[in-house]
This record gives sequence, structure tokens and C-alpha cells, in this order.
Amino acid sequence: MNERSLARIYTLMAAFFWGTSFVVIRWGLLYLPAAEFLFLRFLIATVIMLVIIIVAGRFWEFYKLLCNGSIVFVALLNALGYIFQFLGQQFTIATNASLLINTSAVFVAIFAHFILDEKLTKLRGMAILISLLGTVLLITNLSFSSLMTQYFLGDMLCLLAGLIWSLYIVYTKKITNLHADDLSLLTVWFFYTTIFSLPLIIFQGFKSPSINGWLAILYTSFLCTIIPFLLWFNGLKILEAVTSSIYFLMEVLISAILELMIFGLSLSLVKIIGALMMCLGMILTDISYKST
Repeated sequence: MNERSLARIYTLMAAFFWGTSFVVIRWGLLYLPAAEFLFLRFLIATVIMLVIIIVAGRFWEFYKLLCNGSIVFVALLNALGYIFQFLGQQFTIATNASLLINTSAVFVAIFAHFILDEKLTKLRGMAILISLLGTVLLITNLSFSSLMTQYFLGDMLCLLAGLIWSLYIVYTKKITNLHADDLSLLTVWFFYTTIFSLPLIIFQGFKSPSINGWLAILYTSFLCTIIPFLLWFNGLKILEAVTSSIYFLMEVLISAILELMIFGLSLSLVKIIGALMMCLGMILTDISYKST
């Protein structure tokens, strides 16, 4: 298996785990304030990663990266993206959140054109458009009024998260050129996300998590933070930023399926067509980079 195929698998696996996170976050927010949920998720992930890098003898690498300006900037983008996602998911459903956050694919294509010199070719633009149209069909079922009514505030916050994460993806691609130690780099990001989310607890308050709250925290800490970040970052070393962001549209499909199973949302023919369009867009995007 060549490097690019392996990178695709890594990215799709990361998208799968992150796709489950939208539904778990929606469920967890029934038991926890958003700020507390976010803080505890990344606190636990940071502690686990610190133990790993200490045992692996990489703590000095972690310490050196803590003061790297580029890495701190990317960590801030990551933290802001998560803050707006968690706040947004208090007011909207998981599939809306995953759709709006993954509109980052459009922004990534634009930013990568100027920052990373990943040219926005006609084929690439068409692939992005097909994928995004697919996500719209999947989420709206051709009933657009739902996006502008009761969920409007949450939707706008999630859209802002998508815009911020598009910058995060582009600048993370630049950081892959630093050849920093993967574990140390991710630990720095988790550490700063924990720190940056802490002040929000002052405004939302803190309460002792219930068993269900802890289950949501532990699930997202390990299966939606440590594992997918490692998979995605290693995939991003090979794949282009735009390709990586298009593969993340699979998160919408995963969250929609889980909401169908857990919360009883319907999956109509229109939504199935939307899911197929997403897959077609991913394939065309990958082909567009092979042909250049």
C-alpha cells in the first residue's frame, strides 16, 4: 500500500471518529455545560498525552514546542474552533453542526490557494461544489427553512467554527514542514485548548458531572481527540489541505446515520443522494491532485 492510500485511510478513520463526536457532544450537553465539557475533554486528553510522551522520553520536545509562535497560533485556532462548536451545539442538532462546520472545505480551498499554493483548478472547484451540494441535500432534505429558524444561533456559531478550522487546517499543513514530533505537537495543541477554554467556565459555571457526563467526556477525550488527531495529522503530511478537508465531509454522513439510529431522524432518498454526491466529490478531488 502506497503512502497516499495509507493517508486516505488515516483521514477517513479520523473523519469517522470525529463524525461520532457530534452526536456524543449533543448527548453530553444534556448533562454538562458546554465550557465544562470542552475543558474536561481536553484536560483528560492532555494528561494522557503527557504521560505517553514522558514514558517515551519526549517531554523535552514538548517543552520546546510550547513557545513556538506558529504552533501556539495554530493551537489558538483549534481552541476557538472547538469553543464555537460546543457553544453552537447547545442550540442546534448534530447533523446541522457537522454540515456547517464542514463548509470549511470551501474556505480551505480558498485559503490554500493563496497560502499553500494549492491551485483551485476547475476540476477541484467542481468537486468541492458537488461535495457541498451533497451535504446540503443530506442535511436539509430540500427544506431550507429549518436552517433559519429555531437553530439559527447555533448554526451561525458552527459556521464560524468551520471558518476558523479552515485556517487551522491550512496552517497545520504548513507546520507539517517543521517535522516536529507528532506526539509532542498534539500534546501542545491539547494543552493550549484546555487553557484557552478554561475562562469560559467562569461564565457558564461548573457542576459535578454525572455518570453520563463522564461517559461523554471520556469517549470524546480518547476516541474523538487523541486517536483521530494522530490519524489526521499523519494523513495531512501526505494529502493536500483541500483533499483532507473534503474527506472530512464524511463526518456529516456519520453524524446523520447516528442521529437516525439514536434520535430517530429520517434518512430519505434525497439524503442518500446527498451522501453519494459527497463521496463523488471526494473521489474527484483526489483525482484532481493526481492529474497535476
